[in-house]
Amino acid sequence: MSYNVYRVAYAGLPRDHHAIFVEINNDQSGHVFQVVGDIQNGMTHGHKPAKKPEESATYQGKVLIGKVSALNYARVKPICDAVPPPKKQFEGPRRLYPEEPIRRCQEWTKEAVEALAAAGVLEK
Repeated sequence: MSYNVYRVAYAGLPRDHHAIFVEINNDQSGHVFQVVGDIQNGMTHGHKPAKKPEESATYQGKVLIGKVSALNYARVKPICDAVPPPKKQFEGPRRLYPEEPIRRCQEWTKEAVEALAAAGVLEK
């Protein structure tokens, strides 16, 4: 048995919020793996059970990125937790680390997907 894994987008400013959604239940609900917060204060992991993404008022879309086997599902959270959340990057309008690219939820999600694939957890 395996579960579908999606990159999900929700409306946000200045860019849409991206997260990883694993559909684990027959009603298409599951678990979202994400970072929450902002680059003014820093972000933290905000993984949680989630309803079907389409039921959210801010839902923008989802893309199937692969599958995870039921046996490997328990590995998803520790792998996502190993990808550091974006740190505080601004003090007001001043960038704290101008030599580093800005990281938000979209960058974190891409890195987490890559980590899941590299660990052999995310199957195409």
